[in-house]
Amino acid sequence: MPAAKHAKFGGARAIGVSAETRRVYGAPMLRRGAAIGWLFCVACSRAQADDPPVPWKPPPGPAWEALPSGDEAAMDLVRKNALARKDVRAPDPAALASLPAEASQMVAGERQIAAMYDVWMNADATKPAYLVFGTLHDSRAQLEAAATIVFGMKAPWGFALEQFRAAGRWKGAPEAASVDDGDLATLTHGQAALDDGVLWRLRYRQERYDHAAWKFAYLDAMTSLVWGARGVGKPLYGCDMPPELRASFTLGGEAERGMRELHCARALRADAIALATSHAPDGGLSDDDPAPPERFAVLVGARHAEPDGLPRFFEKDARVALVRVLGGRPRAPGDEADLATRLVVTDVVLVRQKGADLLLLPDDAWGGTVDRSTDPTSDVKPPASGPGLPPANVRVTSDAPARFAMTDASVDVGARPEWIATRAGHHAYVLVGEERTFVGAIDVPDVGWTEVHFSPGARELRIVVHAS
Repeated sequence: MPAAKHAKFGGARAIGVSAETRRVYGAPMLRRGAAIGWLFCVACSRAQADDPPVPWKPPPGPAWEALPSGDEAAMDLVRKNALARKDVRAPDPAALASLPAEASQMVAGERQIAAMYDVWMNADATKPAYLVFGTLHDSRAQLEAAATIVFGMKAPWGFALEQFRAAGRWKGAPEAASVDDGDLATLTHGQAALDDGVLWRLRYRQERYDHAAWKFAYLDAMTSLVWGARGVGKPLYGCDMPPELRASFTLGGEAERGMRELHCARALRADAIALATSHAPDGGLSDDDPAPPERFAVLVGARHAEPDGLPRFFEKDARVALVRVLGGRPRAPGDEADLATRLVVTDVVLVRQKGADLLLLPDDAWGGTVDRSTDPTSDVKPPASGPGLPPANVRVTSDAPARFAMTDASVDVGARPEWIATRAGHHAYVLVGEERTFVGAIDVPDVGWTEVHFSPGARELRIVVHAS
């Protein structure tokens, strides 16, 4: 048999076509054959395009080794998994004693704070993001303030709390009756009808295992959290290591603390993989697509919400925002009592700091007296503004000389009224005087003006809104 020949035919290369074949059948038939082959390939490609997508294969979750026994083995595992984070810093409440008269780094009100953190969390779609609140467990108000902010956000996939316990996936771990995962999923993951039996079990475990909630009488706040989460469609997750799993560690020691934080970080990562398809980009996930980077809000004790706490176990590329919650506590020794002689907090205000933020809540230790009222009949008229300038709409006086700032405006104030112009809304303010500093919020109407008077010596503030 003659060897196959190669020739150019009809502008295309014909392989294994002899000269005799070309003479007998000619170019038209060969062209028709090429066309039929092309149509067959198109049909194949269309059939392949119509095939259902290959189901998404979740990436393997973090490895869960055998549960270590004893402090030494636990610390070895903690050191092996910890990262030195340089993107966050330890919160610095002492800095509140020397606040500058500058309000541009302050945000007032839970709704406005939630909107600001939504923007932060969505700023980089390629990296995981964790918003971590650090609280003291003697404060119901701190728990509720953080929850109000998170429930007002759209970006977080879920809200994880130290007050609930996650089972984890440690090899050889004992059964843990204190785990909340299943009941939290029943109550807050989806639109299932409320199950009173499940709610009762959750409350029973809180009473038995959450000593602080029992001691400071806010067990009902945990039930309210479930209602709030259901109302806004925000899943709740456990973020603590069950006590049955840490029985071999010294209570309150560094090994126990590190293992609780590592357990929480790994549980969150496992939750993220399970939630990935619900937060897939447009077009969904198929085959071996990478999982979308997760977004979680987390509430833990203040000591865990520091660079050498829970954040050291997040992914290396994760973006982390730390928020230390202050105030809203019973009268007790602490930062609030230490700062009370210098600082007066009248409203919920977030003070932005490099590396860590401070969320301030009024309380009996560092709070003040605020008298708010409205008066649409005032004879006082704001002074006229210059050409092209916004109208003056906030008048400020003070019993003692001080510097007042709100939004981007600031002015020296005293007994004589001073006016500033700002946009309407709920705004953070700061008043810095020789004796005391006030931090809080003032409402400015769309039409009309607001009158503000400070009495630093008496820790008093009067606000009158003159809305037209």
